[in-house]
Amino acid sequence: MLPLALAMPRTLPLAPVLLLSVLLATGCSTTAAGVRSAPAFESLRIRTEDGWSLSMRHVPAVGPVRGRPILLVPGLASGDVSLLLDEDHSLAYWLAARGREVWTVALRGTGESDRADAAMGRAPGYGFDTLWREDFRAALSTVRQRTGEDRVDVVAYSLGALLLYAYLAEDGDGIAAAVAMAGPTRLDRSEAWLVGLARVGDRVVSRDETLDMGFLSSLTAPVQAHLRGNPVERIALNTRNTPRERWKLFARSVFGQLSGGVAKDLCRMILTGRFTSSDGRRDYRAGLSRVRVPVMVMAGEGDMVATESAVRDGYLALGGPKAWRLLGTRAGLAADYGHVDVVIGDRAPYEVWAPLLDFLDRSASGRVSE
Repeated sequence: MLPLALAMPRTLPLAPVLLLSVLLATGCSTTAAGVRSAPAFESLRIRTEDGWSLSMRHVPAVGPVRGRPILLVPGLASGDVSLLLDEDHSLAYWLAARGREVWTVALRGTGESDRADAAMGRAPGYGFDTLWREDFRAALSTVRQRTGEDRVDVVAYSLGALLLYAYLAEDGDGIAAAVAMAGPTRLDRSEAWLVGLARVGDRVVSRDETLDMGFLSSLTAPVQAHLRGNPVERIALNTRNTPRERWKLFARSVFGQLSGGVAKDLCRMILTGRFTSSDGRRDYRAGLSRVRVPVMVMAGEGDMVATESAVRDGYLALGGPKAWRLLGTRAGLAADYGHVDVVIGDRAPYEVWAPLLDFLDRSASGRVSE
C-alpha cells in the first residue's frame, strides 16, 4: 500500500505555485484553447516502461520526404501546443511542410498524457530523471519503431533540451543529430530573481506534491491578457519578436501538472550549479564530453529564463561536432530573442527554424564542423 502522501497528492498553496510558475513554466501551454484550425495530424498513445500512457502526435511530411524523422520535445509543465500553436506559428507544421516526418510528445502530467493517480499506480513525486529515462526514451523509441529508422533527429526546447542532454550524456542511442533550444545547463547563472525564487521554492515544495498549473493559469490569464508589460510578459518574451495577441493565446491555454520532484530537482540545479541526477551520482554535464552526435545549441540574447551564459555552458561541455547560434542583435538579428520567441516569434521561421533545419540537413551529409 502506498504511503498516504503518495496516495493523496496535494495541491500547494497559491503563493508557492505563483512563484514556481514564474520560475519554471513561463510561456508553456498544454491545450489548444482558442487555437485556429491547422493541418491534420495523427494522434497516438504510447506506454512508458513504468506504466504511464503518453500522448504523441504525428504530423506527416507534405510532399516527398526529405531527411530523417524529427522528434520535438516541449518545455516544462507543458504539452506540445507550444510546438503546434496554429498553422502559421508551429515549428511542427513548418518542418512538415519542408518534407520532414514530425512527431511531438506531451510529457506525463501534461496535454492528454496521464496525470499522477496513485490509485492507478501512477504515483506523484517523480523527478527530472524519470522524464528522460521514461518519457523521452519511450517517445524516441516510438518514432524509431514507427518509421523503421535506427536513428532520428531531435529538436528539444527549454526543459526538453535538458532531457535531451541527460539522454545524450547517459546513452544517446538512436539519435542522429539534435538541436537544443534555450536549454540552460548551468542554472546558477540565471537572473538574480530566478535564483531568489528557487530558494523559496526549495523550502516550500515537497517532492511528493503536485503543482496544479491549470489552476494558476485560470487565475492569471485574464491579467496577463489585459495588462501590458506585466511581469510574466516581460520575463517570457520580447514583444519586438512576438506580438501580444499571440502571447495572449498562450496565456489563455491551460497548464498541466508539475511534479514537486521535478520542481525540487530544478531548484537544486539553480542553487548548486550542478547538472546531475536527483541523487547526485550522475553528472550529466561531465557526460556531455562523451557525446559524438552533432548538436546545435541555440540561445536567446534577451532570454530571462535561460540566459545566454547558462545555455552556452551546455555547448561548451559537448564533446562532438557542434554549432552555436545566438539569437539577437549581436548576431545581426532585428531584436534579442526571449524565451518563448524561439517557438512563436514572427521571425522565428527564418531566424530560428531555418538555421536549425539547415544544421540537421548538413549533419546528415557530414558537413558539420566544430
